This record gives sequence, C-alpha cells and structure tokens, in this order.
Amino acid sequence: MKRLFCLVLNRAFMPFDVVSWQKAITLEWLGRCLVIEYHPTEVARSPSQEFPVPVVVRVSSIRSTTVMDKPTRMMIYYRDNFRCGYCGKTLRDHELTIDHIVPKSLGGTWSWENLVTSCVQCNRAKRQEIWVPRYAEPVKPRFLFTKYLKIARSVDIETQEVWRRYLACPHRKAAP
Repeated sequence: MKRLFCLVLNRAFMPFDVVSWQKAITLEWLGRCLVIEYHPTEVARSPSQEFPVPVVVRVSSIRSTTVMDKPTRMMIYYRDNFRCGYCGKTLRDHELTIDHIVPKSLGGTWSWENLVTSCVQCNRAKRQEIWVPRYAEPVKPRFLFTKYLKIARSVDIETQEVWRRYLACPHRKAAP
C-alpha cells in the first residue's frame, strides 16, 4: 500500500494533526472519530474483509491549532501554494524565493503580512519597490502545522486534492 495518511480535524473543522491510515481506521472502529472522507481508490484488506481508508476525520476535541511562530520559508511556500504572488506561476520550492513586500531597506520585516512567495524573475524586476501581490494574500493563517508540512509532499495526488479543501487559508481570495 502507498504511504497513506489521514488529516485530523478538530470539532471546529480546523486541522490539527496528521495520523497514519492504520491509526485512522482504529479511531473509526473505536468510535472516536467521524470519517469525513475516504480515499477514492485505496482499501485496507484483512483476510476476511476490506475497509475503506479514511483520509479526513473529525474528532470531538477543541484543541487549537493557531499559528504562534514566526513564518519559515516552507510555511510561506505552503501558504501561497508554491505560486508566485506577482505573476501566478506555480513552481517547485527550489525555483521560488521569499520576497519582502515592503523591502527591508524601507523598514519591511520578516512577518506573515510582509512576506510572499515570488519567482526569481519577479523578485529581480521588483528590486526595492513595493508591489502588491496579485496571486497571494499575505496574511497570517489561522493554522499551519509542522507535521503536515513534512508529510504533505509525500502523499499521493488524490489525498493532496482532498486535503486541499480543508487546508485552504480562510482569508484567501481566488486569483483572477
């Protein structure tokens, strides 16, 4: 079976953990979670039964996932969906840079509200000017957790598509 993981949502439908598919099936069997979505193609097999594999579950916890830390490069990449905030190109992490909307030379800081993902070409063209990002909204997300960042790129495409619906930044507007 592929590397499968399950996104765990709290009572307010906010993500706060990622667990193995085995743990998710166990939580479901014990009645400790409500399965929101199953994997579209994968099933777990025992000698006598097949079980659908949960990819999103909800637990009754009210545990908070609020972001308290300063942003890291990878957190900004994930917040902006690996997309240049100025031209909209989607690139790999090694092809992107982090840009200060208000340049450091003009007093800009390393903060959620002043950082945006940028391609090298846009970052060079911008120089020391202040540009308003068109394809990203530089806001502090309500949640973003390190464990998810480590696992998200290793799961299959189907799981990423399902998770994306639950991980979208609540303040993000659709790009024109």
